Amino acid sequence: MTMIVAMEHPAMMKQSGTATLCVSSRRLIHPPVARDWPFNPGSSMPMFTEIRHAVLPLALRKLRGGNELERAALLIESLARHWRDRRPLQLLIVSPERDVDKVQVRLPAFPNVLVSVYGEREFFPRFSSFYAMPGWYRQQIVKLLVPAALALGGYLTLDADVFCVDDFDATTFIQDGRALSRWEPKRQHAWWQRTARYVGVPYDAAAHGLSVTPNVLHSDLSDQALEHVGRGLLSWQVALSLRILSRIGTVPWTEYALYTSAAERAGNLFDYHVHWDDCYCQVSQVFSEHSSIWHASDFAYRIQHMRRNPSAKFIVVQSKPGLSMDAVRQYCLTVDSRMGASRSELLSQ
Repeated sequence: MTMIVAMEHPAMMKQSGTATLCVSSRRLIHPPVARDWPFNPGSSMPMFTEIRHAVLPLALRKLRGGNELERAALLIESLARHWRDRRPLQLLIVSPERDVDKVQVRLPAFPNVLVSVYGEREFFPRFSSFYAMPGWYRQQIVKLLVPAALALGGYLTLDADVFCVDDFDATTFIQDGRALSRWEPKRQHAWWQRTARYVGVPYDAAAHGLSVTPNVLHSDLSDQALEHVGRGLLSWQVALSLRILSRIGTVPWTEYALYTSAAERAGNLFDYHVHWDDCYCQVSQVFSEHSSIWHASDFAYRIQHMRRNPSAKFIVVQSKPGLSMDAVRQYCLTVDSRMGASRSELLSQ
């Protein structure tokens, strides 16, 4: 593991911008935490007390509008601008071994965001079926396995196309010991029915499940999902890989569908998460759909008809539209509650 921290770690200190950059190259092995499931079913004990960790899978790819490393740097900058807790946010980045050295020296450092860079091999053995999975599925597995192996408790899931646009702290997404997560109707995506069948729970098209990144999860339920998939003759890595191969041309599962379905089967989903009906009307929301950019056509429309959701803390600006990094940065600043760049600046991009 490589840690990039600001003013907190005594090893190998050097200056980087306005903050102190400290690097440790200590290698760690993290075995998964053993659990007896279902974990605390019906318990009144608060499952979430604070959320101080975020997980970011990061594989470096060259994109039309910059690259993943530039986007990750912008994400970290936005987190530093908006993290309002007295203790640092701990951001765990997990990268392929070939990318670790570049990631650890190219990311910005801030006093209130503690960045730790892990190689995938610290969690997945060299000959694991994990490495046979397409990159998109590997990123999904990272968001489940790594928090479970480190027993993080509550955590945020992030991608390099996610950016923070409003202030939050360790308790923003918690209500009465449960998470105020992001939900979606299951009928929106066919993978919900496929995953329900795979996990062994009834599919209810009228129900909602935990939506895609960014979101708030708990490592207990992440571990529970992988534990369930791995029951039987095959390990979870082999079982999920075979599921992908047998369903080529479809999305047989996602990390959030596995997480939700396994918790529904165990009966402990709402021990950890506030019901979707209550989450939709909360003052604090994880994500703004209306301010996010999914396609090239969204960009000009969003600028002309900007509707910033004052409750939302994160947006997505996907790489597929091919926007330049300058345009991405300026757009994020336009939506940002603390900055507010002018629309005319963006329209001239």
